[in-house]
Amino acid sequence: MKNFIFAFILFALLLTANAAPFKLNKRTTSFSPCPFEGVDPLTVSMTPDPPESGTDEIFDVTGTLTKHEIIKDKTILGIAYADLDRNPIGDPYSATFNESYKAGVAFSVSASVPTVQLPGSYYIGVDVGDLTNDPEKPFDIHACAFAYVTGGSKFFNFKYL
Repeated sequence: MKNFIFAFILFALLLTANAAPFKLNKRTTSFSPCPFEGVDPLTVSMTPDPPESGTDEIFDVTGTLTKHEIIKDKTILGIAYADLDRNPIGDPYSATFNESYKAGVAFSVSASVPTVQLPGSYYIGVDVGDLTNDPEKPFDIHACAFAYVTGGSKFFNFKYL
């Protein structure tokens, strides 16, 4: 009888442990503000999260430019993947905004970005800015966020900066 009670308690514990949600399986990628002086931060979320190689990734980007305006058909949203040496992985995504926003006004935009074959560890950069005529500085960044992802998209192992 003692063996039956012990087996029943053990079985109940195993069922309870397996029924509990395992929160580590649903980690999200955390974006940090870029370490550039005078650049506003962005809030970025992605679907699916973590990114999956060979699928389209939906980026939802929000923020407020404090010193610059977003000008329709001129200001660019850029999204890029880079390896740990900061070399581009695939072609960066860029598109102009289809709406203008005054400085100090919050904006929100979504973009569908094809995801290339991703290595085990990489960076994701998201920026908002304008092209310039200066060959020394061809892109003027107004807002920026980045994430450092490690472990590959299949392993759900992220380090947050």
